[in-house]
Amino acid sequence: MAPRPASIDQRLAKALTNRLRQQALSLICEGVASPKAISDRLGLDVRTVAYHVRVLRELECIELVDTRQRRGAVEHVYEVARWVLEQR
Repeated sequence: MAPRPASIDQRLAKALTNRLRQQALSLICEGVASPKAISDRLGLDVRTVAYHVRVLRELECIELVDTRQRRGAVEHVYEVARWVLEQR
């Protein structure tokens, strides 16, 4: 009988169905990051990135680690959830 392939958590599977979420998660894996920092790196609109980061947070793939005041707005800074790193 052939070995059974390793399964992936369904939250992570859903997160990885979108290319922008893949890229955002990859950048957050490199270190803590905010939607603004991710949008700057990818050259995309911050609102689009913020939407996908919010999805990653709702799926519990990332965790809020800090908030900072930036020009009258609050910047949210995230890191990858430990369970995601264990999926590698």
